[in-house]
Formats: sequence, C-alpha cells, structure tokens
Amino acid sequence: MENEVLRCIKGRRSIRNYESNEIPKEIMEEIITAGRYAPSAENRQPWKFIVVTNREEIKRLSEETKKQIGKILKQRRKWKRKYRELNDEQTLMFLRAVAFSENDTIFHDAPAVVFILTDDEIFNDESCACAAQNMMLAAHSMGIGSCWIGFAKFIENSEMMKEAGMPERHHISACLTLGYAKSISKASPRKPTSDVIKWIG
Repeated sequence: MENEVLRCIKGRRSIRNYESNEIPKEIMEEIITAGRYAPSAENRQPWKFIVVTNREEIKRLSEETKKQIGKILKQRRKWKRKYRELNDEQTLMFLRAVAFSENDTIFHDAPAVVFILTDDEIFNDESCACAAQNMMLAAHSMGIGSCWIGFAKFIENSEMMKEAGMPERHHISACLTLGYAKSISKASPRKPTSDVIKWIG
C-alpha cells in the first residue's frame, strides 16, 4: 500500500540535464530546511551548507574539479592506494572523458549546486547523507530534479572552496545539483528482494 512519501521515493531520479530556469530562493530554502530536519548522530546536526547559484562560479568550480581529476590521472601511481578504482581501465577511460570534456561534465549546467560540509567526528558523514537524501526527496516533491555529485570531493582542499567559505577542518560530505529537469529517465530496475533481504524471524 503506497502513500505520498513512498511515491516520492520511488519516483525520484538522478537528473543530469537541466533547464536554464533559476530556482526561486524560497524554494531553495525549503529544500535546505528538509536537509536540516534529517536525523543526525546525537542530534549534533553537524552540517553546514554552501549554496552556489552564480553560473560563472559554478563553471569555475566545474573547471577546477576537472583540473584536479586530470592531476590525479597524471599521478595515478601515487593515488592508486587511495582510489582503487584507478586500477580499472574502464574507470580511467571515464575519468579521462570527464576531465578533458569541454562541457560541464561535473555539475551538468545546473542552476544551483549545494555543498554539504562537516568535520571528521564519527558518524557525521552518515548524518550528512541523511540530510542529502531528505533534500533530494523534498526537491522531487516540488518538481525539481537533483543529482549527488561524487566528483566534488576532488576540490574539497582547493583554494576555491576556502574562498567560498568552507570552514577549517571541514570536508565535502555531499554535493547536490538542483534544477528543473529537461528530461526524466525511466526507473532503473531494482534488484530482486530475495537478493538483498534476509529475514530472521
């Protein structure tokens, strides 16, 4: 038996193709409020949010991310221990395509990017993941698409993030793009419940 929350969860998609329309500030605030109401370890509410809606700044952040990916590719022997994926040839091909593309392959020309920041205290990243999911579901419920951008991790130590106001001893726990979707893909098939659930009665 479904309700509105379950329909929202099942209907959400990762969006990588956005209209140029800006998202009204009051809607952005509601989406971030949904994140702030996520559960957190010991109710620490360990998150801070940096919201970027300036298109030129988003473009600069995208170019900086691609630059950092390019550096890692050039020095991949050094980074293989930290990023085991660098041992996989298909992953390397994908990263090269991202790093050297002339398009915004990082933030997908989204009109808004939200960085969710935290420090290294235990369980803070899990709390921020809950906040990010709340925000994506809230956005979907208001007709706004979103996507979790893992590549943003590559710029957490950059001067640009310091300039943007990232506090000392903080890292990027999650990064979301937000915008009105140009197109919505079909639902990806889910694994059978028998493959992922073990009941102990």
